[in-house]
Amino acid sequence: MRKLLMVVGFVAATAAGGASAQGYSDGFYLGGGFGNNSLSGFDDATGFQVFAGFPLAASLGQASTAIEVGYMDSGDFDYCVPSFAGELCGSTDAAGLWATGVADYALGPQLSALGRLGLDFGDDDGLMFGVGLGYDVTTELEVRGEYVVRDNIDSLQLNFVFRP
Repeated sequence: MRKLLMVVGFVAATAAGGASAQGYSDGFYLGGGFGNNSLSGFDDATGFQVFAGFPLAASLGQASTAIEVGYMDSGDFDYCVPSFAGELCGSTDAAGLWATGVADYALGPQLSALGRLGLDFGDDDGLMFGVGLGYDVTTELEVRGEYVVRDNIDSLQLNFVFRP
């Protein structure tokens, strides 16, 4: 409950007013991509994520801000451990909804740096944060490379953002 209150407080503080910095358009956007996910003690897994973003009117200095909500599926983490009967093998995965505040800082006309902070509400619930770079291929399409850290799973992601 305390974590949820922290996110709600962040959203309220950043949405309180101010002019929008360049970076996010006036309307919502959709995104999705793939991630190489790491979980200690398991083989890496390839998963996916989908999300929607909602630009906020407030800025953090020169950075524009948004709220993103999404769904992440880690893919299957495989493992094998020795046992008295040979090897015991299996797999596990993680999936769930998440919500983050995002700050996007323009480094040039098409390149930007971004940071995120929020909560994962799924199997790997808890605080999540990340950093990355975005490149505007067109005014409607951005390609992002991000590194996102959750309580147990770290993800190196390639995402595509569509601004209708």
